[in-house]
Amino acid sequence: MHINKIIKGNSLLFVVIFFLLLSGCATFSKSYPAQMAPVKTAMEKNNIKEAQKKLDENIGKTPTTLGLLEKARLAQLDNNFELSKKYYASVIDMVATSKMAAKIQASKILENFGAVLTNDRELSYHIPDYAMTFLYPYQALNYLAQHDLSGALVAIRQLSNAQYWSYQQRLMAGELQSKYQKQTSKAGIDEDKLGLKKSKEISAMFDQAKQINNAYENGFAYYLSSILYEAFDDNYNNAFVSIKKARQLLPDNKYVNQTYQEMQKGFDGGSAYQKNHGRLVVIYEQGFVQPKLAFKLPLFLGKLGLQEVAVPYYPTKYTLLPQVSISVTQQNKIIHNAPSAILVDTTKMALKSLSEEYPAIITREVIRLVIKSLATLEASNQAGGWGLLVGSIYSFATAQADERSWLLLPNNVQLYESQLQAGDYHINIQAQNFPVTIKSQKTTLLWLVDAGGFLKPFTFIL
Repeated sequence: MHINKIIKGNSLLFVVIFFLLLSGCATFSKSYPAQMAPVKTAMEKNNIKEAQKKLDENIGKTPTTLGLLEKARLAQLDNNFELSKKYYASVIDMVATSKMAAKIQASKILENFGAVLTNDRELSYHIPDYAMTFLYPYQALNYLAQHDLSGALVAIRQLSNAQYWSYQQRLMAGELQSKYQKQTSKAGIDEDKLGLKKSKEISAMFDQAKQINNAYENGFAYYLSSILYEAFDDNYNNAFVSIKKARQLLPDNKYVNQTYQEMQKGFDGGSAYQKNHGRLVVIYEQGFVQPKLAFKLPLFLGKLGLQEVAVPYYPTKYTLLPQVSISVTQQNKIIHNAPSAILVDTTKMALKSLSEEYPAIITREVIRLVIKSLATLEASNQAGGWGLLVGSIYSFATAQADERSWLLLPNNVQLYESQLQAGDYHINIQAQNFPVTIKSQKTTLLWLVDAGGFLKPFTFIL
């Protein structure tokens, strides 16, 4: 029997083949972390132009949402602030800024038949909440680099948009379960007996996620907000609210506490600065965030028995790069020397965010297995060996975990803060010296991005 006759007599098999061909190229392509590895290697070799070239080669010159984030980050680090602003603005325009917008976005995804039949790697990338907490501060820094404090504040005020993705994920999970309940019921699937808790990887990730309040609050973003508001608004209302949030998030960070005490004085009507002093703030980013990993998760699916699904996860044992020693010198004399303190552990935030997405991820995978199993069975019954072969190939081809994430984010963000007399100083970090000027009653921000061999300073006086 010829395959074209089989297809004519079996529309279901045609659909299976169609989606196999449609997704085949992308499905068998390298994982996203593998695609980004040459980009990160170029950065570590202090060759940002090569990193940009490798990014274009691996993700294409017409990037997706995730590609725009990576390109914006590189453009910013290459001092191309206008281009970076453009890329970040394109992503911001895609973000659901209300519950209604989130619902519309989710509905569009649910209406997409391919979203069920193919794997998560083929879905449009939707920026998770933890990544949003970097998106807006980075856009604010672009404006700041162009001496536009008002623009920086507009960008940072949009940070609350990050909360809507958590809502959207819960919405999608619920609607997916409702929409495909008939199929899962036919297979006799009991959600309580899936066996998620038997997975060591998932259980460890969930246990660690419980230690984190949420993935849409970022100490770096709150701290940056506070010093931007202070520079713009003499009454300290917004600045004090932001530093208060940072302190609630990081009660043990001594530099956050120092700035909180200073801004409280300003809020109470006094001076946030010592006489003839200004504030030095060092925001130090280092390394790269941990990529997602993929593994096969066994689930008990009722009549279908024990089945494996491909899912992403973050390991709970990952490398958090250490604090660094920061020295402040003036005329070759050490004025102050102290370690930095962690503002953000990016992987921990990403882990929390992924754990909150898991209901939607697992629901999609269960639905796919049910539909693919029924499709394979029917194809086998109606088309003999051809149908079984194509169904099996399709099932294998679509069993791919979605490992996409914003991989040019830092491993962590650290903070140093001190008040110094007005004058010129040098800041020593990682055996490198950076000159700064401290002005009375102002904040000097030294933003340092350290990616191995790449170490780039940005200095702002607010």
